[in-house]
Amino acid sequence: MLFSIYPTDAPEVRAAAIDQACAIAAAPMLFTSLHQPESAGLLGFVAELADAHREREVTFCADISPLALERLGEGFDGLGRLRDGGVEMLRIDFGFAPEEIRRIARASGCRIAVNASTATASFLDELAGIDVVGWHNFYPRPETGIGTEFFVRQNALFAERQSTVYAFLPGETALRAPLHLGLPTLEEHRHRTAWRNYLHLRAIAPGVEIVCAEGTVRAQHLEWIAHHERTGEVTVPLSDLDPAAAFLRGAAWRLRVEDSAASFRLEETRGSVAPDAARNADRRAAGSLQMDLDGLGRYRGEIHLMRRDLPLTGLQAHVGEIAAPSRGIVESLRPGDTVRFV
Repeated sequence: MLFSIYPTDAPEVRAAAIDQACAIAAAPMLFTSLHQPESAGLLGFVAELADAHREREVTFCADISPLALERLGEGFDGLGRLRDGGVEMLRIDFGFAPEEIRRIARASGCRIAVNASTATASFLDELAGIDVVGWHNFYPRPETGIGTEFFVRQNALFAERQSTVYAFLPGETALRAPLHLGLPTLEEHRHRTAWRNYLHLRAIAPGVEIVCAEGTVRAQHLEWIAHHERTGEVTVPLSDLDPAAAFLRGAAWRLRVEDSAASFRLEETRGSVAPDAARNADRRAAGSLQMDLDGLGRYRGEIHLMRRDLPLTGLQAHVGEIAAPSRGIVESLRPGDTVRFV
């Protein structure tokens, strides 16, 4: 996962974001913006990027506009200086015609990112021959973020051209001005945890590069994201675990590959010793762990992670459940995934 820093951030916020970026990748790229109208001292900020590049081996994707070039005093011909300071990618949001974008690519030697939330097929065709990636918008105002179906359709434009796509999720600390209400690409991500949003993006857009749009994420969530990127395992936090299912904790368990509508079945759990009595209340709830009881014969002891609410049968015992803030994780799991319960 990538992180972001801005000229308007407090120095300690920028430092924390760089620390998290370096904790998750050896030589990470960070997103930044050089066309924020409220920022002052832009040349000093560019010098700070160059220092971070030299000292921490980080690189940058910088959002630019015609105003940014004017304020930097660079112009097209001076863009190579940004590259020397660690800017390896330039994101073109607005204000440049296709031929100007070609000129920027030639002058800077940088890869070019275009706005994946607004790009059209005809626009991308006009940029044929340039090394272009898609980089979605973020949306500070609530209820303006894009929807999942549109997001997937836009990504398809870039997949057809074998181009990488980047998308933002909101941070969890130091939310940015002016509204301090998160910077998501997808509106449904605005108030969810970073871990939940990360898994959702992984599920609906495999291969997408995920970017924390602001500040940092909780240390625990960063650890789970880093663990997933190292191993592919999905950490599932539990709020309750029956002693009969205590053996699940901390170990990796594979979900069976059959795509059952009712539940994910955990491989190699059949034959486990069931608790003395069933503890279900009104239903077998989505996000709960259910163990098959003696009445199910040879299936006795198999554990199911429920995908949807089902009525009681008396043939399963409730042995655990996903912690409430993370319960939606079950919607982002896929058959064959490996999970780690904590």
